[in-house]
Amino acid sequence: MGRNRRRRQGRSDNASKDDRDDRRPYVLAPKENKLFEEYYQGQGIVPVEEWNDFMDTLRQPLPSTIRITGFRSHAKEMLRILKQEYAAAMSVEVDGRVIQPAKCLSWYPGELAWQLDLARKMIRQDQTLKKLHRFLVQETESGNISRQETVSMIPPLVLDVQPDSKVLDMCAAPGSKTAQLIEFLHADDENGTSGDGFVVANDNDNKRCYLMVHQLSRLLSSNFAVTNMDAANLPKLLLQNENGENQAVKFDRILCDVPCSGDGTLRKNVDAWAKWNPAIGHGLHNLQVRILRRGVEMLAVGGRIVYSTCSFNPVENEAVVAAILRRNKDTMELVDISDRLPGLVRDPGRRVWKVMSKQKEWFEKYEDIPERLRTQITPTSFPPTAEEADHFKLERCIRILPHKQDTGGFFVAVLERKKSPKDVEQNMSSSNDKTAKNDNMTETPSASVSNNDDEVVEEITSGATSAVKRKSDEDDDVCEPMFKKVRHYGYKEDPFIFLKQDDEMWTPVRDFFGIRPDFPFSQLMVRCETGKKRNIYFVSSVVKDLVRQNENKFKFINLGVKILSRSVSKSVECEFRLVQDGLHILYPYITKRIVQVVKEDVVTLLSSENPYITRMSAQAADQLNGIDQGGCVFVYQPEPDLDGPSCRLLICGWKGKVSCRSFIPKSDRGHFLRLCGVELTDKAERTPRSKVPANGSNPDLESEKVAFNEDDTDKPSAEFEDGFDPEDVEMRGAKSGENSELCEEGSEESSEPVLEPVDTPQIEKS
Repeated sequence: MGRNRRRRQGRSDNASKDDRDDRRPYVLAPKENKLFEEYYQGQGIVPVEEWNDFMDTLRQPLPSTIRITGFRSHAKEMLRILKQEYAAAMSVEVDGRVIQPAKCLSWYPGELAWQLDLARKMIRQDQTLKKLHRFLVQETESGNISRQETVSMIPPLVLDVQPDSKVLDMCAAPGSKTAQLIEFLHADDENGTSGDGFVVANDNDNKRCYLMVHQLSRLLSSNFAVTNMDAANLPKLLLQNENGENQAVKFDRILCDVPCSGDGTLRKNVDAWAKWNPAIGHGLHNLQVRILRRGVEMLAVGGRIVYSTCSFNPVENEAVVAAILRRNKDTMELVDISDRLPGLVRDPGRRVWKVMSKQKEWFEKYEDIPERLRTQITPTSFPPTAEEADHFKLERCIRILPHKQDTGGFFVAVLERKKSPKDVEQNMSSSNDKTAKNDNMTETPSASVSNNDDEVVEEITSGATSAVKRKSDEDDDVCEPMFKKVRHYGYKEDPFIFLKQDDEMWTPVRDFFGIRPDFPFSQLMVRCETGKKRNIYFVSSVVKDLVRQNENKFKFINLGVKILSRSVSKSVECEFRLVQDGLHILYPYITKRIVQVVKEDVVTLLSSENPYITRMSAQAADQLNGIDQGGCVFVYQPEPDLDGPSCRLLICGWKGKVSCRSFIPKSDRGHFLRLCGVELTDKAERTPRSKVPANGSNPDLESEKVAFNEDDTDKPSAEFEDGFDPEDVEMRGAKSGENSELCEEGSEESSEPVLEPVDTPQIEKS
């Protein structure tokens, strides 16, 4: 190390000042690719008269789009604030250009999606948009809005998720579409505890899984699980049926948003201009077929699977869909969604296309390909025959072109399972018996028709990493991949341990907060086997069963909502306090330590550090004086005749000897204050107490020494969107999940808790 350091120092010393001054700023690559233009002009995807508009739009920055979280009770309030303060009132000039007000996407239900005529970089850097940027960051971190590309919102909408749906997202990271699926799962439930429905969010990339944990944990749902598996070789999941027997899960809804060349993202991914070539699509085609094929195998009869890419290329789109329809003859069909999402401008799928090699050679059929290219281009990359095209109805697919509505590019196909493969096999076997009798009367059987189909199936399965075998179980009606022993990479996950009825931790918590006996205690979970449990999580009953039946063959990364955290204080008999994330789940069962507050109390709690109880309203002060020290719940109930938020607010708090405080992240603090008509400033520092005892001492300092966790204060700031690089948040994602070896879950708590400093806001009237 010393020699290397001296060498680097020597090079630095020898470098002339002129060489250092000759450094030039980074220049973006030109947004040009002649091969890209030649390829798509040859495909005819864009009409000739629209080609210039198409290319001009691709060279423009992508507008920012936000989506309000629809299932929360605060959604209406957020929509009101957005309309009043950022839609109608926002008309500023940036770089000499007048920015138009935010506009609602007419095709998204409930006015919950809005598009801003601003690129993300412009929002971050321009000082005139400082208030808008602060609003977007705070509300994104609190989970009340999501910053998501417009076309990325389409697949979950057409998937038609219901509250009781069993949903699988096969390639889920970074998680914006998965967040939509979870929202639809809780469409009729504001507590995040929907019944039998659940979402399994899977991704093959371990690092991106932790990014997804951070994205999805903001929704505070107990009905999802994040897994880290290869989508093309997913093992079957087991669940217990009504008779207590294990049965393979057949999903009602599956989202298959596969890896692709990404040429539909050129507006935000500038580096893709120089890298694009048609060989990328050929290299991904087999993988895309394998992933979609496995998804179809796991689909229930009557279920839907949505296949989507952010690519224009027919080889990655229609060709993949046609290959699956050909393989699943008479059991799968494309769904016509032309009447869905009125207002969305889309183009129909194509029945005919051509294939180009990297050397710019065009081919219209597989037989024309030279031998040197047959390992690169497969038969399924070519269009179907005219007879197949009439049967497949590929025009039911939709393609989104950027110049139509100022968006990115996208492709979506919705497939539905009409019959079980077992039923089709039974019909074929009975017909084959009749055919065999006729064939016995002739000397040579005619096998020309069946051979073609066998060749196609064999070609589709070529390149797969695992063999395929037919299961003999009566309840299994699909081809199940033959798996080798799975090797898991990345962080070693802590176990998922569910509490037992006689667990000694639960009794003091139950008595302290007066939790009703009907609370589903068996759904509580911890992440460590030995030592003191630091956090307690809550999961839905179906997710609990899913984990217990499959944890030996599936790598589960994260699940559950944190509802209790260890917070030791000498003057408090209960070692656990409530956590804001899970308060909406536990509150319906709490009968003690509830403090009713008014709007002024909410502002006092969230804008002051440890305010004295005397600063609270008379009603709240009386309730606080009537309870012992420790955790409590501040509840604001809307009143029609009074000015204030029109939705209920639940705030996790703490009562000391003479003061109180809130346990709430800064982003949530800003959200609640905004609902009360108060805006956080950038410094976001709480105002100190208005007065201190004359002797300068703090009489309740000892009583309020509480062990704070990181997430009691500020959560890390990040802006998430499809295509976000997870490399720089690998460690942060692992930490937010609190389930890796790097986390200190289960470590011994200090006998003398330490009060850590908390960032607190200055306020200004909005």
